[in-house]
Amino acid sequence: MKKTRSKKTKQILRGGFLVLIAGFFGLYVYLRSAEVLDPSRIDWLTGTLVAHRGVHDNENGTPENTLAAFGAAIERGLIIELDVQSTKDNQIVVVHDDDLERLLGLAGKVKEYTYDEIKQKNILDSDQVIPLLSDVLDLVDGKVPVLIEIKNDQEVGEFESRVARILEDYEGRFAVIAFNPYTLRWFRDNEPEIVRGQISGHYTVSEEDKLKGKKPRVWYERFMLSNLLVNFESRPNFIVYEIKDTSLARIRWFKELNVPLLGYTIDNQEEYDQAKGYYDNLIVNTVDLK
Repeated sequence: MKKTRSKKTKQILRGGFLVLIAGFFGLYVYLRSAEVLDPSRIDWLTGTLVAHRGVHDNENGTPENTLAAFGAAIERGLIIELDVQSTKDNQIVVVHDDDLERLLGLAGKVKEYTYDEIKQKNILDSDQVIPLLSDVLDLVDGKVPVLIEIKNDQEVGEFESRVARILEDYEGRFAVIAFNPYTLRWFRDNEPEIVRGQISGHYTVSEEDKLKGKKPRVWYERFMLSNLLVNFESRPNFIVYEIKDTSLARIRWFKELNVPLLGYTIDNQEEYDQAKGYYDNLIVNTVDLK
């Protein structure tokens, strides 16, 4: 009798354990799931390499994220990746850094200046100025696709809405991308027809950024974000992931989502040779690749 009860107890415990495992697996699948689109809507994502901030040379008159850099990308038929932020007077400008020290030699952040103030200074001693997103879209005019990285460290909603208004009449191919899953959640809820891509990586903070006061995320935020476990909010249509120190197992794991996987950022031929067989496309700082 005791043996029978013991056997039944073990079966119940085993069954409960399996249910628990199945529950955790189901939760895991839910947390990192993506929204798969018809290939006809996103096949352009893998058509050509992606020029990171345009085809630029910061030391020779064609700085990053400028009309000159984007014109060079158009000439080569490459997809353009660019970054957008907001100025003090709510203009949407194309610039990567949240401060203006490196590019313009100005103290303070982009959001602390009006656009009239920003455009008075040329970038890195070139003849180029930080452009408006609307000016860049006028230049591109559908000639090549555009990936628009939305850099928003403020409350989500108002900034995204202003970007969406600029994009509503643009007829070229484009997608929005962001590290912040809640930025993509806003587009998912309010502009579901806009293709969206989740950017992620290892979330390390450089020594330079630490000197500027930037603090690393707490461990559980890094874990959730680097493993795409906030996808349940953003439901991305594709993934953009850091190539540095990313294992083959992790790449395969992400490709199980059945959406395009783009890798960033390629700086030389060696990195390109190592990565090109594993990602669906690559974002590159140099375009002279074989």
